[in-house]
Amino acid sequence: MQVVLVMMGIGLFMFAIPMNVQSDALISADQFTPFWLGILFFICGLLYILSERNPSKKMITASLALSIISVIGVLSALVEFSGAIAGIYHTHWVNMYENHTEEEEIYAEQHYMPMKNMELVFFCHSLIGGVLLVVMTFFARAALRSSGTQAVVVMRDLPSAE
Repeated sequence: MQVVLVMMGIGLFMFAIPMNVQSDALISADQFTPFWLGILFFICGLLYILSERNPSKKMITASLALSIISVIGVLSALVEFSGAIAGIYHTHWVNMYENHTEEEEIYAEQHYMPMKNMELVFFCHSLIGGVLLVVMTFFARAALRSSGTQAVVVMRDLPSAE
């Protein structure tokens, strides 16, 4: 799951680059939402990979804290992506009812529909990433809870070096 988060973060960041174009529709790339969400996914996945390799209480706590922040970010991003999808529909339909030629309507359709589809991809990416983050948050919480009940062995009479 950690590798999936890393790959989703890279995907969100890379897909946002071509979306960062000038448009009269309000899109999420104008607010840099896919960029910062991709960075959050990447860092969360990286922290979970590092905590799997070297499990320490500090690393798991940092992973848990960042995943909670990322879940809040996912909720904010879902609202932003939904607003962008609604804004694209609104801009597209407002342009459709004005007096335009058929060629201009075809151009508007070709311009707005790819942006709407990318916003839907961002929305699905965020939803899947949010579910993964919630699952990983529960795992991190369980790992922190179980570390308090582990027995510690202390050796008082150390064996001789002979």
